[in-house]
Amino acid sequence: MTLHYSAITAALVLITFIVSNPICPVQATVFSPSQEDSSLYFINPFKILSKLLLSQPPANTSPTMDDSPEVSCPVGPPLNRQKRTEFGKTGGTAFGYPSSGGVLIKDLDVVDALYLGIDRFTASKRSSNVLEEDQFCERMRRIGATWWGDEQEYIDVLLGVRERTEVEAKVLVFGWPSDGGGVWVLRYAIDRDVPRDLGRVNLAVNMDERCLVMKEFGATFYPDAASVEELR
Repeated sequence: MTLHYSAITAALVLITFIVSNPICPVQATVFSPSQEDSSLYFINPFKILSKLLLSQPPANTSPTMDDSPEVSCPVGPPLNRQKRTEFGKTGGTAFGYPSSGGVLIKDLDVVDALYLGIDRFTASKRSSNVLEEDQFCERMRRIGATWWGDEQEYIDVLLGVRERTEVEAKVLVFGWPSDGGGVWVLRYAIDRDVPRDLGRVNLAVNMDERCLVMKEFGATFYPDAASVEELR
């Protein structure tokens, strides 16, 4: 049984008064219908106390979950699987769509864009030819693009919805000498391991210049690109 806080308070006050005044007839004046005669009555304080304690609380009129208005989360536009590049405030990003599924994504610098043969200033679309698209994706892999199940996975990581996997967290930098002899590789397990001044690599204007800067950071040279684990 639920008791009112106010009812309990009143009951305690009444009990205190009764204990202090063992003989306490309460005088009340009740008028007759003619409003002429009056009589004195004794009110039973224990009866009042009983009514207070047995009274029920008023019905809860606060809104329930069923009464709450329905709220729907906004749904974003469908992902564009036709884009090759898109540009933001600080640079651009390239996208590749292998026939095996998923999407390859790589933030671009000048050398990357030249190596991929894409326009550095105008957004473009993917190839409609499956073979051409797979060849483009292979070139993306050769400059360290990351594979995702779909672009939404990439967006979720950027928004902090989930953490990167071990593979997604790896930072790779590849340098391909113009003479075609082997490849230089820089690899870091996570972004926190990347040297603070590695951004100098992004200021190179061609692959040979990039390779020179990579050597300063201790890049590993592989005479045969097929021996590079990430390129197999």
